[in-house]
Amino acid sequence: MKDRKQLEEMWKRLIYVKKIDPKLDPLVKESWQRSLFYEVDPFQKKGKRILTCSQLKQIKKENDEFFSISLSVMESLYSFVKGSGFLVILCNENGFLIKVIGDEEPLEHARSIDFVEGADWSEESMGTNAIGTCLKLNQPVQICGAEHFTQICQSWTCSAAPIHDPSGKLIGVLNMSGPFEQVHSHTLGMVVSAVQAIEQQLKLIDKSRKNEVMQSYIVATINTMTDGVLITNQQGLILKANNSLLRLSGRSESQIVGHTLDILFEGETILEKALDNPKTIHEEVNVKQADSGQFVPCLLHVKPIYHPNGEWMGSMISLKEIKSVRKFVNQITGSQAKVTFSDIIGSHPLFVECIKEARLAARSDSTVLLMGKSGTGKDLFAQAIHQESERSHKPFIAINCGAVPRDLLGSELFGYVEGAFTGARKGGSAGKFELADGGTLFLDEIGEMSLEMQVLLLRVLQNREVIRMGGHRVIPVDVRIIAATNKDLEEELRKGHFREDLFYRLNVMPIKIPALHQRKEDIHLLARSFCQKLSKRLNRNIEEISPELMQQLEAYDWPGNVRELQNVLERTILRSQGTVLLPEYLPAELQSRSQLENQVGRLPWKEEMKKQALVRSIEQCRGNLKKAAIHLGISRSTLYRQMERYGLRSSS
Repeated sequence: MKDRKQLEEMWKRLIYVKKIDPKLDPLVKESWQRSLFYEVDPFQKKGKRILTCSQLKQIKKENDEFFSISLSVMESLYSFVKGSGFLVILCNENGFLIKVIGDEEPLEHARSIDFVEGADWSEESMGTNAIGTCLKLNQPVQICGAEHFTQICQSWTCSAAPIHDPSGKLIGVLNMSGPFEQVHSHTLGMVVSAVQAIEQQLKLIDKSRKNEVMQSYIVATINTMTDGVLITNQQGLILKANNSLLRLSGRSESQIVGHTLDILFEGETILEKALDNPKTIHEEVNVKQADSGQFVPCLLHVKPIYHPNGEWMGSMISLKEIKSVRKFVNQITGSQAKVTFSDIIGSHPLFVECIKEARLAARSDSTVLLMGKSGTGKDLFAQAIHQESERSHKPFIAINCGAVPRDLLGSELFGYVEGAFTGARKGGSAGKFELADGGTLFLDEIGEMSLEMQVLLLRVLQNREVIRMGGHRVIPVDVRIIAATNKDLEEELRKGHFREDLFYRLNVMPIKIPALHQRKEDIHLLARSFCQKLSKRLNRNIEEISPELMQQLEAYDWPGNVRELQNVLERTILRSQGTVLLPEYLPAELQSRSQLENQVGRLPWKEEMKKQALVRSIEQCRGNLKKAAIHLGISRSTLYRQMERYGLRSSS
């Protein structure tokens, strides 16, 4: 215990001589210097500042949790010193007394100097004291007798320790004050231990609150997931199911939680494997719906959950509907239609009629059969029909039946199960019918399909369901079929190469797309459109096509149709110099063809035939150009342009 009289002499020397004894505790010395700086009155009879009742009430309200926890610890601490003249005091971070408990006699003395709830006992107000100095230094402090700067506190010895919240922020002080003679060094230790108990309680509450918040976040996150999610224990009992899983299964949470996985996965052995040997699993399974009793094909992912000590606790199971998986795959792999009717160019009456029929087909779900030579744009029509149909937001899957080997076409169309053949992918694979479910399946070059495959295709079209190669499970599919061929299927029927029943199943809405030589009036429209798009893609500045080059393009037969025209123009643009496409930039084979024709006569022979046909039509219509244009199947403006080209004059 410190010498009381010695401390009093040191204090008097400070107050009356303005000198600090060098033997004084450095901690107290620095605090006395601050007290002088704050101009604290060492002879003040009472505390300088007291909060109003409403202000004190507001502080307690703002610190309710801290206050209630501390009060419990204060009462426990006071129980050890009860009857010995001690007070236990709780202050906030600014030095205001929030709660004072203790024996009646010291409480009465405390009230006489305004050491009461709401009083300000900071160093700025009262000079050196355990509460204020503890706050200033943010460390446990014991101030004895005359170490107090103000004389009214010198009958006490006070022990204080700072209280911190879980983040380390200083939020208050716990202080114990008693008669000078009753205090020893262990008093401060008791206060420090009590503060540790308060801080531990605050940490537990904070951790609990964070766990609750995190739990809320986890639940909210799981419920926002589009995948169905299940949490199970080691025995396979369901502990949690998210909203997507409830919707998928058609069950309420009470119908799932607490039950085994059998309620959802009837007859699925893969889950038994997951429980017997916890590991990450990816498989296809069927989820049983409660209302319909039907099974929903899903992609299952099982992930074991481990305790921090390494012990397996259970599993997290996620389920994604195969439909949504396929939709996503179709989007990222480009399995979707991009062409609309506005992208299809042509004004010839035959072609306009085709577009009219195709638009009509788009309004229904009927099967469409597109017929036409290679390169006429059958695939563009198929995409445009899909884009204008009610299935436009669903998959558009295309397969060229002639490009897939015959022995693999079945697997491509209908899929296969695991082990169906050597090299089959683990878990099997979905076919094009399943991938196109809800959307459109474009079967290009249908005339190349073998008779055996035609039988299987006919069964799918009739029953609207597929069975994977090597499997037995029936999979319902909702697919709109658009077929295309460059063959004469009626001729193939006569040859026995195509099934009659399949032909009539496909030939519901037949559309025959004319070859380019049947609509040569559209060549200039196509050429200008291709030139504009190709120039941009090839980074060339082509502004126009010369009349001579356009004349040669219109004179050519185009056996490869629109596709050949596009390819020729691309090569011509790559060979070009300047901003105008000239005949000399044409590929060599077209130039030699043109030169050969020019050697035959004044006009190329095909041009001469066109001229003669034009003359005959005008003569037959007795000079009526409107009727002549209709007779030729061209517009009147095209007729005028052709007459000008061949030097023909109107008689009118």
